[in-house]
Amino acid sequence: MFKTIKLERVTLRLITHKHAPQLFTILNHPQVSEFNDYKTPLSKSQIKQLIQDDITAYYEGEVIRVAIEHNITGELMGTCGLYNLSVCKSSAFIGFELHPSFWDKGVMFEVITGFIKTLKLNIGLKHLSAEVSAHNARSHNLLLKLGFSLREHSIWHKQL
Repeated sequence: MFKTIKLERVTLRLITHKHAPQLFTILNHPQVSEFNDYKTPLSKSQIKQLIQDDITAYYEGEVIRVAIEHNITGELMGTCGLYNLSVCKSSAFIGFELHPSFWDKGVMFEVITGFIKTLKLNIGLKHLSAEVSAHNARSHNLLLKLGFSLREHSIWHKQL
């Protein structure tokens, strides 16, 4: 079971339906949707279904998607998640999105570092991959800073 992680500036907790209104705003933001694999605009019912799918997949052991909440305001800043989680292979894909008002502040570096550290200990995660749009320079720079290397086309990999 995933336990809430409190970091210096943010708290990571499992995504719930209470996050739907703010997630709707984040995922439909033009600067976020430009690099996401969702077809936008997303409706409120699609956001609810996306959250429900993540919750269901969590209980099936396939996904861990967390809300990134600001420690002072409680505001949803974005999400981060593991997908295609294979505990027997100790591998997963990581995905993330952050509202543009929090870009270039080191927030996602803090999130992913804390998230990986906890998951490495709790589920024995050893291999992490990320698929990032070729035009998403910020995410490319973040992955480089986190120690990922580009393996093929838009797939990045990190040995933990």
